[in-house]
Amino acid sequence: MISALRLNQLKALIKSGREARFYDWPEWHAVRAEVLRLDRRECVRCREQKHRYRPARIVHHVRHLQDRPDLALSIVDPDTGARQLVSVCKDCHEELHPESLRRLPQRRAPLTAERWD
Repeated sequence: MISALRLNQLKALIKSGREARFYDWPEWHAVRAEVLRLDRRECVRCREQKHRYRPARIVHHVRHLQDRPDLALSIVDPDTGARQLVSVCKDCHEELHPESLRRLPQRRAPLTAERWD
C-alpha cells in the first residue's frame, strides 16, 4: 500500500513526465524483490503462455503506473484480487510495452550506388 504522501509525490512525477524516478524509491526496491521472490525469478508470462522457463529481471505493473498510481506498490489489485505486479523477462516486457522500444532514426540514402552492406 502506498502512503498518501508518496502517492502525491508519484502523481507529481507522472504529471511532470519523470515517473522513471519512482523506480529509485526504496519502497519500490523492497516490493520488487518480494515479487521476484514470489515468482521464483521466473517469467510468469513465458511460464503460463509459452510453457517454457525464462529468468525474469523485470517487475511489470499489470495496470500501468500512469493509469493507477495508487497501485504502484501493490502486489495484488484489491479491486480484482488478481496480481498487479508480476515478474517478466525482457522480451515479454517489450511485447507488453512496444511503445517504449527505442526507435532508431532512418538512415540517409547512400551517396553512391556501390554499397558494402
